[in-house]
Amino acid sequence: MSKEDLHHPDATALVDGSARLSYGELDRRSDELARALVARGVRPGDRVALLAPKSAEAIVALVGTLKAAAVCAPLDVTSPAPRLVRMLRTLAPCRLVIHPESGGLAARCLDELGDASVSEVIRLGEDIAAARAERPAPGAAPDDLAVILFTSGSTGEPKGVPLTHEAVLHFVSWSTAHFGVGSDDRVSCHSPLHFDAALWDIFRAFHAGAELHLVPARANLLPRSLAEFIRDARLTQWDSVPSVLVGMASRDVVAHGDFPELRRLIWYGEVFPTKALRYWMERLPHVTFTNTYGPTETTITASQYTVPRVPDDDAPIPIGEAVPGKRLSVLDADRRPVAPGVIGDLYIGGVGLSPGYFRDPDKTASAFVEAPPGSGERLYRTGDLARIDEAGIVHFHGRADRQIKSRGCRIELDEIAVALGRIAGLAESAVVAVPVDGFEGARICAAYVPMPGATRSPAELRAELSSCLPPYMLPARWLALDGLPKNPNGKIDHRALERRFLEER
Repeated sequence: MSKEDLHHPDATALVDGSARLSYGELDRRSDELARALVARGVRPGDRVALLAPKSAEAIVALVGTLKAAAVCAPLDVTSPAPRLVRMLRTLAPCRLVIHPESGGLAARCLDELGDASVSEVIRLGEDIAAARAERPAPGAAPDDLAVILFTSGSTGEPKGVPLTHEAVLHFVSWSTAHFGVGSDDRVSCHSPLHFDAALWDIFRAFHAGAELHLVPARANLLPRSLAEFIRDARLTQWDSVPSVLVGMASRDVVAHGDFPELRRLIWYGEVFPTKALRYWMERLPHVTFTNTYGPTETTITASQYTVPRVPDDDAPIPIGEAVPGKRLSVLDADRRPVAPGVIGDLYIGGVGLSPGYFRDPDKTASAFVEAPPGSGERLYRTGDLARIDEAGIVHFHGRADRQIKSRGCRIELDEIAVALGRIAGLAESAVVAVPVDGFEGARICAAYVPMPGATRSPAELRAELSSCLPPYMLPARWLALDGLPKNPNGKIDHRALERRFLEER
């Protein structure tokens, strides 16, 4: 929180439905939680897992945890207990802070854990009020860990991505100034708390002394409801994944000259189809549109591109230029720079790189490399393909691996495949993704071969997968086959499966 915020304690910091929290109240309540954590033995660097839906209480808990110099790990409240248990074991030993709405899910996690991974459960409200302490919370050093965010993992295990205080503050400070966010702004918070984009929304608003408006989950059910939310909140800064924006465009809920107080619209997380972008830009000529790009491992955003004019229908939008302090490099298979215009593997270096996957040195060594070899520079291998044009602008050209973005969520198809492979009654199975001409970005598809004599319906398989994967990772289409296509090496031919699903549409 900035010093400026503390000079205006009566200014609104947070709007959550009908509830409003001033900066003074946010400061007092987060201090109270920080002191309670310290009184309960939380020390700098201790992990505090947060199991809470996006809410004012959750934001207070996040800020309070950071004030206690602990490491906050927001968990996905839509994930089933077995997946959350794997995250908690990675964080162990840790405290678990829970919202009243998440009590049942927390109980299932604790029952399954059955060990000391969670050393203490702290319930927002009652436990905090009962454990107030006058003892001041310690401060954190710049290179101390601030948060750990979990992303999908190709081996079937979610990966914990730690980010430091310095990395988050560097990006938030730059973005607040670059995008002109001030105390008169009303900023959206659309992403769930376990997404890095939520950190940007929260701390950009607090850094500037602006109002943070939490987008309620119910508003996502209907594009018209989202449009009404933007109008009613009089938002000046709106951030969203493209799938949401495409959904609103496809239902034509935005009028010409709509949202008169909106100044900037930022998207992130996946490719925004140009046709849908044209819809928005033609209706809102008073708004500035910016594409941002950056894996969680590079702290929220690594590059940005502000669209100068309404693009042609067939002109893809670049991911732009690196934000200050970061560097985007396109390299060949030997990690050597390619010539301008040549497509290669995209690497990111500079400030904001994660220290590496939490307690996973093998994955860290694979993803964070020295490139070019012998240069001494540590880079993150994104898995994306890109090219840099003569003007130095970076253009995205898809993935080099089996990671996808669907509805803005980063998903490793192999995590789904591992979970599907554990289900009884299947001789073999495979998971692919195919593009769709809608707002999903990619549709997850599963093919399977039942064991002789076994009958497994897609509904049964989907239900079993839902016990270990969150809803956004469940396949939308299924095919029961006599055998899966194989390549000459005897491995599953994923390309052939993709073509099969495309033919079945």
